[in-house]
Amino acid sequence: MTQPQQAQESATTAYTVTARDLQATVIAAVYFFFVLGSYYIVRPVREQLGAAAGGSDVLPWLWTGTFIATVVLTPFYGAIVARFPRRIFIPIAYAFFAIGMIAFSTIASSEHPATWMAVAFYIWVSVFNLFVVAVFWSFMADIFTDEQARRLFGPIGIGGTLGAIAGPAAAKLLVGDIGVIGLMWLSSGALVLALGCMLLLSRWAKRHGRRDAAIAERPMGGGWWAGAKAVWADPFMRSMAILMLLADVIGTMLYALNSDIARDTLTTAVQRTEYFAGIDFAANLLTFVYQIAIAPLLLVRFGPLAAMLLHCALNVIVLSLVGLVPGAEITMIAMVLSRAGAYGLLQPAREGLYTRVPRELRYKAKAFIDTAVWRAGDVLTSFGMNGLRAVGFGVPAFAAMAVLASAASALFSWHAVRYADAHRSNE
Repeated sequence: MTQPQQAQESATTAYTVTARDLQATVIAAVYFFFVLGSYYIVRPVREQLGAAAGGSDVLPWLWTGTFIATVVLTPFYGAIVARFPRRIFIPIAYAFFAIGMIAFSTIASSEHPATWMAVAFYIWVSVFNLFVVAVFWSFMADIFTDEQARRLFGPIGIGGTLGAIAGPAAAKLLVGDIGVIGLMWLSSGALVLALGCMLLLSRWAKRHGRRDAAIAERPMGGGWWAGAKAVWADPFMRSMAILMLLADVIGTMLYALNSDIARDTLTTAVQRTEYFAGIDFAANLLTFVYQIAIAPLLLVRFGPLAAMLLHCALNVIVLSLVGLVPGAEITMIAMVLSRAGAYGLLQPAREGLYTRVPRELRYKAKAFIDTAVWRAGDVLTSFGMNGLRAVGFGVPAFAAMAVLASAASALFSWHAVRYADAHRSNE
């Protein structure tokens, strides 16, 4: 049976949300709220330290440092996952980052930190964001079935969107009273609250989940580098890794083009801040609309491929306009549409596919893609753009490359869904 046929056959039951599903959805949404809120509270601190370290001139090197750090941490995470059940290794991961956030509070609060200190904190926060979000979605894929994911992952994502809005708002409101050190403690506290939600959700899964609870209590075993190996060995994981790299090409190019516009056309720090704040607000608002209305409808009625292809199609259209009629307004709109589609359409579809694969791939290989592969894409794209600019590439050429990346994403989305269908877990 094809994936669209399966989606249509289960459409009637998929719309039914039980009281137990609703309970789990609320807990998971609050969980994601605290996960992203904990990051977005300290993101402004990271950005200003990145500026202190050298601004956009050192950004490729900051991303390189983040990539190296994720590659170093990945085998340690893989070893913990192999040795302990999830009720132990997830708290270990969150406790590590919560304690680390407090340890870095002195560095972050310094008015004139040494360059190495600013770079170290920038990399730490970036790695923190990558791992805590990756662990969250791996856990979601582990406790929910494919059918549940189609109708619940969009609403669950709303919790993260609200956390992404509340985090910087709290930082702006409170930094004058509690200082940067207070923000660091607040971020650490939010992560502890996220851990509490994880434990509640784990208890729910043990009592009401549709997967075998006994499996979750067993260590996964395998090697400490098994996740990285699986990315290259498994066709589904390989397709997902390529999708991540293509998404990086699009996102990093749009980020760089908008940064150039802000640098060349806006004269004050306030104007530049307002420009990017406007992009963030519009993108978060559209993401919310996608998550609450569009993604659940597409995922339930047509399956994950429909949401993924819609995102690709919107990218092709708006990026084509950036190349044909380049300007500040269309480039800003392109970034809003692309970012909102990535989090509101692509993410719930993408994360739902992981419910179909074995647990070792959900935690180990997925974590490698969501951390090391993601940052590798940032590094390659940022250095590549600098090199292409040196030989005369401009906005139309970069837009054309992003259009090609979007079209290729549609192809690999189809491959990913096809491999996921053939690769359903036997749990």
